[in-house]
Amino acid sequence: MATTTKNANRRLTPGTQVVSKTDGEPGRVVRVSTYRRNGIDAWSYLIETAYGQEIWDAGDLFVPEKD
Repeated sequence: MATTTKNANRRLTPGTQVVSKTDGEPGRVVRVSTYRRNGIDAWSYLIETAYGQEIWDAGDLFVPEKD
């Protein structure tokens, strides 16, 4: 399966730095929280932020570009 913009956030690995699209809060992926029906792609992730751990939907985050 090719990674496209639509499904780019469905297979992130633990430790990946991410940013929330809703409020710009940064965080790091801890693990997948919920899987999609195929059992491989993520629906949501457990994210470690400065304020603790939160569950974010895969569609509500993005991976910032590395310099």
